[in-house]
Amino acid sequence: MEGYIYIGEHYDVLERKVGISDKKIGQSIDPVSRENSLNRTKSPVGYRILEVFFVDNMDKVENLLHAILNSRNTEGEWFRDDEDTLVSEFVKFMSIYDATRCDIEELKPTALETDDRLKSIGEKYGTPLSLIRPYKGLDYEVILTSSFFLKLVITGEEFNTPNKLYNNGIVKHSKGVRGNSGTNYLSQFRLNGKFLID
Repeated sequence: MEGYIYIGEHYDVLERKVGISDKKIGQSIDPVSRENSLNRTKSPVGYRILEVFFVDNMDKVENLLHAILNSRNTEGEWFRDDEDTLVSEFVKFMSIYDATRCDIEELKPTALETDDRLKSIGEKYGTPLSLIRPYKGLDYEVILTSSFFLKLVITGEEFNTPNKLYNNGIVKHSKGVRGNSGTNYLSQFRLNGKFLID
């Protein structure tokens, strides 16, 4: 089956150093959704795809790579990368295989416009910025990214307005369906224990 082979890594959502260099090599017909699904836990450690290639036979290519890298396997689809060479070796193999290199960012839906209020908060306090959005007695961690989007840590999804974060992120995660109302104010977010003011 045609699809994508990717290599990715764990990273700290606040851009601190992660003490593990292992990389994951996997397959997916939708690498953007796969990246999102690997970020669905509430954790300061996220997952990002570093390189992705389109191939004619995902199973064959993934099995070849896993067999070649067997001595470096740590768990499942994860491989040791102590010398930080695995990504370049992956790219070299995929190029020899004549796979089509893709840009994961270009596979993502068209970028949304930046909310000027989010931009001003980011410029004032710096990014990435950790915020808290309370909902029904629970605190949801949200990162204001360097591109001024709100990233819901528990799902890894990014939103360009507080309202979309609330309805399509928090409510959907909590109830399983999207919300259809909600305010679009920044005053619902806490920073260092204090609520932001619009």
